[in-house]
Amino acid sequence: MTRSRPPLSLLVPLLALTLAGPVGAAPPTSPDQWYAQGQKELKAGRSAQAALAFRRAAELNPSAANWRALGDALVGAGDLAGASDAYARAIQGYRDRGDTVTARALENKTAPYRQDAGLYVLNAATAAPVPGCAPKPARFEPASGLYLGMYVDETALRGSQISLGPGLEGGFAVYFRYFKLQPGIGEVFPARLAQAAKQAGGALHIALEPAIPLRQVTEATLLPFARAAANSGVPIFLRFAAEFNDPANEWSRDPALYRAKFRLVHDVMAREAPNVAMVWMAMPSRLEVLDSYYPGADAVDWVGLSLYSVPYRNGNLKEPTLNESPLDVLKPIYDKYACTHPIQVSEYGASHRSSAAPGQDFTGFALARLRELYWGAALKYPRLKNINWLNLDMLSSAFVQDRGEGRRNDYRLSGVPAKLAAFRELRDVGAFRTRFDPASPVRVPQPFPTRLKVQEDVQGALWVKTLDAGVKVALTLDGRPVPTAAALPYRFTLRAAELTPGPHTLELKVTSARGQAVLSRKQAFEVGR
Repeated sequence: MTRSRPPLSLLVPLLALTLAGPVGAAPPTSPDQWYAQGQKELKAGRSAQAALAFRRAAELNPSAANWRALGDALVGAGDLAGASDAYARAIQGYRDRGDTVTARALENKTAPYRQDAGLYVLNAATAAPVPGCAPKPARFEPASGLYLGMYVDETALRGSQISLGPGLEGGFAVYFRYFKLQPGIGEVFPARLAQAAKQAGGALHIALEPAIPLRQVTEATLLPFARAAANSGVPIFLRFAAEFNDPANEWSRDPALYRAKFRLVHDVMAREAPNVAMVWMAMPSRLEVLDSYYPGADAVDWVGLSLYSVPYRNGNLKEPTLNESPLDVLKPIYDKYACTHPIQVSEYGASHRSSAAPGQDFTGFALARLRELYWGAALKYPRLKNINWLNLDMLSSAFVQDRGEGRRNDYRLSGVPAKLAAFRELRDVGAFRTRFDPASPVRVPQPFPTRLKVQEDVQGALWVKTLDAGVKVALTLDGRPVPTAAALPYRFTLRAAELTPGPHTLELKVTSARGQAVLSRKQAFEVGR
């Protein structure tokens, strides 16, 4: 016999009796009384009962504070899905009243609680759907897949060739470096690197930083760079005066002036150097000021973001970021701009060594974040089209800007076998482009379909994002175990001979180290005859 769930009208009186306290005490009736009852339950260590009270407070008064309190209580009760929903309502409440700073802070704080799982095909024969809101492709945007990019400094140039060291041979689609706009001093354009990138079959990504006051950036100061860029004949991603939302940068002080100068750079390049695509790049904080610096869709080809996975924020041991996902940091930028522009992670690194904690090995952390960003991009963020790795040891490199010792991290791939192996694995998947050839088609991951036409073994992958590390992943096909790789993206193979015509079920179960259920997904599909 199936029992129906009692209606809310009956549950509320029962809830009031449960939480009313001593015999004879009046049950809560107002939102404030329910909130106070929730606080009382929390102090007594009863998170589940506190959640019931806060939920009633939120139902009677759906304020951001009430939804936030409910989220906190549900985390304590172990209901992360319910907590994520409550936090989402709180975040929206803060935004509705114009408090974007608190909304963003809460979004960052609660992001780890948003757990997710999915099943994907890596070798689908059909093209992946493009975002319905995306206009025609931007300059240099590949039709599918994403460019692998790598930082290059002067030590990597060997004559007319780029040498990145053991394990990084084979070339990249994009090579990036910093360059100063300083008229009358030194070279006007990194010509040697441009030719080396061109010879390697790659594009050049230049972080062009004004070494003069922004007001002094004029057409005359830009023309030598623009003409040299055109003469190089190499495709160039040009990010001018990036991280404009960092108050430490001189060009951040006047948003109107910044917009005007960015548009000037765009106009000069469009006229003189049509091989240049303009990148407008923010840092992942102070996002509430972005609109005031945005120079307009007609002046921006790509939107970029600087993004780093480090054990401690700004080297502060009191602010560990070991559970911070790079995708959670990326998401606000992606959601805001991906319908208008392709997205570029202009520079990324995952640190395995931090001067904030000398002697500690963070290789496991770095490895997990590397996999999360790159595979997350391929599986879940179809308009993230380029990620550039900053292959630098910032504890010792001569090319690092002065900064506090505690903020320095080691992002190198070379010499760290686990990180290097995970990165090299990307090169074996067509979706990660290692040559700059925007028009060539590549196979990209797609959500596992409901109908499948089997022409070869199906290469699959799993997306699993959980709060706790060390989860166990189990995949079955029609109840039979399917072996998976040990780490994200948990690649697996379904043999064509096993995929007989007719219905099948693929089931994913994720459990904690203690054997508790964390996430599950089930995909029914039909194999065509």
